[in-house]
Amino acid sequence: MQARLTTLSTCLVRHKRRIAYIGIGIVLILVLLSQIPPKRDPAQKSYLGRQGLPRGVRNNNPGNLRYSPMNLWQGKVPYTQNTDGAFEQFVEWRYGVRALLVLLKKYIFRYGTIEDIIRVYAPDTENNTEAYIAAVSASTGIPRSQAITSDKATLQRLCMAISQHECGAVYAVTQEDFNNAYQLL
Repeated sequence: MQARLTTLSTCLVRHKRRIAYIGIGIVLILVLLSQIPPKRDPAQKSYLGRQGLPRGVRNNNPGNLRYSPMNLWQGKVPYTQNTDGAFEQFVEWRYGVRALLVLLKKYIFRYGTIEDIIRVYAPDTENNTEAYIAAVSASTGIPRSQAITSDKATLQRLCMAISQHECGAVYAVTQEDFNNAYQLL
């Protein structure tokens, strides 16, 4: 009986090691897979890496969203290939617009007004927040303290206004850009 228990104990230790090695292998595979950039559709707009353009434009990030390893945005350039480091980069413009839409939906649910959303989105430590709120409110035609919902029309107006403020009127999100991104939600 003692010999059987010893054999069983030895067997369990071996299996625990194998399971641990398998787990480590799976994690390594997932890390390596996360570094493969998403496939780019040549029919889609992309400004990635073009010099002389506003930062949000050359990153395909019209909302100038900050980089975070926690954000697993669709179409995100892997960190090891991100040439900006501080801000997210996307393989196509529509993925950057999509990320902005996802964030706006979350912020509308959480904060509810343009004023409260922009105070979190563009804090005083980095922006002239009052001017930003005024610009977005004026551009959308929505009063700064009015409660808003994340319906398609409101998302479109906010997305276009924020991208215009972040990247300039020349590179603001267009109706077509919005539609391409909205289809990905």
